[in-house]
Amino acid sequence: MTEPVVIRLDPTPRAVKLARDALDRFRGRLPDRTIEDARLLISELVTNSVRHASLPPDQPIEVKLGLDGRRLRVEVVDQGPGFPSRPRTEGPPSGFGRGLFLVDRIATAWGTRTDGATHVWFELEPSDTTASTS
Repeated sequence: MTEPVVIRLDPTPRAVKLARDALDRFRGRLPDRTIEDARLLISELVTNSVRHASLPPDQPIEVKLGLDGRRLRVEVVDQGPGFPSRPRTEGPPSGFGRGLFLVDRIATAWGTRTDGATHVWFELEPSDTTASTS
């Protein structure tokens, strides 16, 4: 795996855009579709941290990005209380609560762990049928 990139973000709504933008470093190394899927999923996970972790302003959200060949790994870490890692089995009726549902449907693999901090990670690996880049 390449040396992971670690960014620390203030727990504000602006963190979502900054996390999405951090994925641009992989453009040209991964298919655009993979980057766009990662942008959606990272948005959902960072939004969950901002909304639900109840972080004080001086407690950053940490985002780790790494590439292992063509497999992208993203991990979002916060000091929040954690949560049950069960995605919804069907899409939610409202605009809320779809983050883990989307991660479960789109990511190649994903998981959570709690060790005093809450870690949520996902991996995306492009299929051969989507391997073209622009």
